[in-house]
Amino acid sequence: MTVKREKAIIKYDKARLAKNARIGMSKVDPLDIKPPTILLAQALSDFSVLVDTKGQVAKAGEYFHTGKLKILKTFNAYILFAAKGTYIDKRVKPPEERQIYRVLGVMADDFSLFAMSFKVSSLYALSSLFSIANSQKRPMYSFKLTFEVKGLSNEKGDWFVPVCRIKGQEKDPERLILLEDLAKAFDKKGEEVVKQDEGRVTEERIEKDYNEQEDRQF
Repeated sequence: MTVKREKAIIKYDKARLAKNARIGMSKVDPLDIKPPTILLAQALSDFSVLVDTKGQVAKAGEYFHTGKLKILKTFNAYILFAAKGTYIDKRVKPPEERQIYRVLGVMADDFSLFAMSFKVSSLYALSSLFSIANSQKRPMYSFKLTFEVKGLSNEKGDWFVPVCRIKGQEKDPERLILLEDLAKAFDKKGEEVVKQDEGRVTEERIEKDYNEQEDRQF
């Protein structure tokens, strides 16, 4: 008599990959990880470098992921690390020192790492996250976030700034453990990781256009 055995269906999806994302990398120096950047396109941006994998060009007011070459109107994420620092604005004579927030985060769908910078009118875009994390005594990474876009304008023109919406607390223990591990890995070296990618040609050109666009507010 032959006994038929049912084959078990093995599920190996993005959630499982995200859970195991740090396997084999626990001893990797965070400085050796070069994260892609999420940029917010402005009217003066060089759109020739804001092209996705299908040949579509980002529009002003849309995000562009430089690693995935993907256009995003909004995106869900967790913030692992944030540091307030300064940069030298060489567009003015003499050059001036200005404030900037450098941030590392992961996308909510696949836990892929990304960097973002906030300055000028977007400098305090994450203030609500800092405040709620402090008041509720929870780390930043434990909050589910959605990044949207807000348009601003004055007599000099129009531009766009990122908006961070807090969607609630992450409750999944497995996701929280992974987020904790990632946040700890970057806590001491996060700013250096973000800084090391700021000189790349593509992002340098976009950053220049972004700064010129934001100058209209002054």
